[in-house]
Amino acid sequence: MVNRLDRVTVAGALMLAGVLVTPALAQDVTAAADDQFTVETVAEGLDFPWSIAFLPDGDMLVTELTGQLRLIDNGELVEAPISGTPEVIYGGQGGLSDVVLHPDFATNNLVYLTYSAARDKGNTLVVARAEFTGSALENFEVVFEADAYRSTLVHYGARMTFLPDGTFMVTSGDGFDYREQSQNTDNHFGAMLRLNDDGTVPADNPYVGDDSVRDEIYSYGHRNPQAIVYDASTGRIYENEHGAQGGDEINIIEPKGNYGWPLATFGLDYSGAYVSPLTEFEGSSQPLTYWTPSIAPSGMALVAGEAFSDWDGDLLVTALAPGNVAEFADRNLRRVIIDDGKLAGEEALRVTVPGAEGDDTPRLRDVRMAPDGSIYVLTDGEGGHVLRLVPAGGMPGPSASLDDAREAVGEATQAVIEAVTEGAKAAAEAVEEVIEANKDDVAEAVNDAVEATAEAVKEGADAVKEAVSTDATDTPAE
Repeated sequence: MVNRLDRVTVAGALMLAGVLVTPALAQDVTAAADDQFTVETVAEGLDFPWSIAFLPDGDMLVTELTGQLRLIDNGELVEAPISGTPEVIYGGQGGLSDVVLHPDFATNNLVYLTYSAARDKGNTLVVARAEFTGSALENFEVVFEADAYRSTLVHYGARMTFLPDGTFMVTSGDGFDYREQSQNTDNHFGAMLRLNDDGTVPADNPYVGDDSVRDEIYSYGHRNPQAIVYDASTGRIYENEHGAQGGDEINIIEPKGNYGWPLATFGLDYSGAYVSPLTEFEGSSQPLTYWTPSIAPSGMALVAGEAFSDWDGDLLVTALAPGNVAEFADRNLRRVIIDDGKLAGEEALRVTVPGAEGDDTPRLRDVRMAPDGSIYVLTDGEGGHVLRLVPAGGMPGPSASLDDAREAVGEATQAVIEAVTEGAKAAAEAVEEVIEANKDDVAEAVNDAVEATAEAVKEGADAVKEAVSTDATDTPAE
């Protein structure tokens, strides 16, 4: 573990005789057919949209980097922003960033936000939560403030995801000018942080009890993490992050992992020289995949559901730059193919804005899976769009889950029981009516039957008596 890195020493290593770098090995990437999905415009005219969250009733929350939180209600963008949002420091990459719902949102209405805020020691990443009332945020509280104070307005990270145990992960960037601090574990620069839902430290965090590492740190050695995704089917945590002119990465996050930055990277500095002569060192973790030159990855989503079943388990990564294959300059979405937990290839896809004139291939800021299995992407910049991707053949019809099937069987069984009960009741009532209407005849028939039975019993008894008497007479004495 490195607690201090001398910038001058690193700079000397970086220059490495001033070598200018040729492009690194191109990834195994192919151009995807353009007829796999169609694009629908859900909303437009947003101001640097950055993140989207889906409410249980089908509505959506969208953050604007400039500081507004917007509501899409019944497919329409509500004109007035949601009130109660925090004061943010907007500029560069700073502003209102991620929005994530608490896992128990249906009962507590809690919404979590990340944003950059000014402080006496410099600006930094902040996590807050509040109750969403439908048009406002109430009972707003800051739950975490990163010890990553800087004068720059870049590299905040600022992405979140909840884990099954109710804790959540938040990404913290290196602040650009503070990149050596990513190897310094007594602050929060360049780290994956794990917190309880109230912002406190989980007792089982990997470095709790280690005085040389901040308790919130889950992993470190990151540059500018732009997405973090939990895969419930495997328990993996995927993260992507920007390199400089290269060295963008997708990582599988492990507790206590050191992901190398800036000591080890596939990236190029903006001078064209290597950031470091090393791509790995003992104890460092290697990326699942990387891009050099950079595609500037932004959002990321794990594909699941029936709509895009052929992509199930793959990762979708939105891009802000053309990336590592020149002929894919008009491609802005990457599908990273995962087969049996391993990297199995990559496709470059093209998402266009319906009806756009001229260059209709926008920079994409975020991608999310909707509850119905369709895919939502946000375009970057002024006049940003919320776009929905649906399979070319249309969305599949609703399919019942196992719980739905059980519920349907239960309802059908109850209906049969009720029908049988009602039928039996009606039959009993009919019998009673017949008996009441013919009670005299029924009584006479019953009396006749009783008399006949009694006569038969008497005759039987006499026959037995006679048989016993005869047997006693015929049996010789001993």
